[in-house]
Amino acid sequence: MHHDAQCHLNTCPVGVATQDPQLRKKFQGKPEHVVNFFFSSLKRPARSWPSWHPYLRRTDRPRDLLDTKAGIEHWKARGLDFSRIFHQVSLPANTPLFHTDVQDHGLSAEAGKALDHVLIAKARPAIEKGERVSFIQPVKNVNRTVGAMLSGVVAKQYGHEGLPDDTIHIQLQGTAGQSFGAFLAHGITLDLVGDGNDYVGKGLSGAA
Repeated sequence: MHHDAQCHLNTCPVGVATQDPQLRKKFQGKPEHVVNFFFSSLKRPARSWPSWHPYLRRTDRPRDLLDTKAGIEHWKARGLDFSRIFHQVSLPANTPLFHTDVQDHGLSAEAGKALDHVLIAKARPAIEKGERVSFIQPVKNVNRTVGAMLSGVVAKQYGHEGLPDDTIHIQLQGTAGQSFGAFLAHGITLDLVGDGNDYVGKGLSGAA
């Protein structure tokens, strides 16, 4: 039986991805079952992964290590052509196929593109001495994950507990980029006067 994906519609026919009480009745599972699955089914195989370490580090990613037979012979894959997916290009010897370039996202302090470097500098009294700081800072939609790097510095210094409530209070004015306030640590308060994009407060970790 085929079901179209309905997770985003809150109409999951089996009662898993929904908050509808009538549909939830159809799901008889418990959270403990998921925990048991991870412990019993995934923990043991994970213990054998170190033995694969030499293969995982190989930069040529040889196709012979990929077991495609079981997947291709599955009844759902009948009639599908995988030749282009598993095709291996003929290249001269020692030609790298993996990690051939390094991306620079401009997150370093030298690059100066990440707004969080400014926030960290202005919040130094709080980070180093636990003193309360409060300031206003402009923000633009190119500034993504504002507060995440600041939270990393706080977490490195104070751990999961973070700082007391509202130790670092920042008012940002303008339009924030994607994931504003992502993973924000305890003790940091961000007030956005303006507009936000998607994933505001994603992974919020005790902040406001």
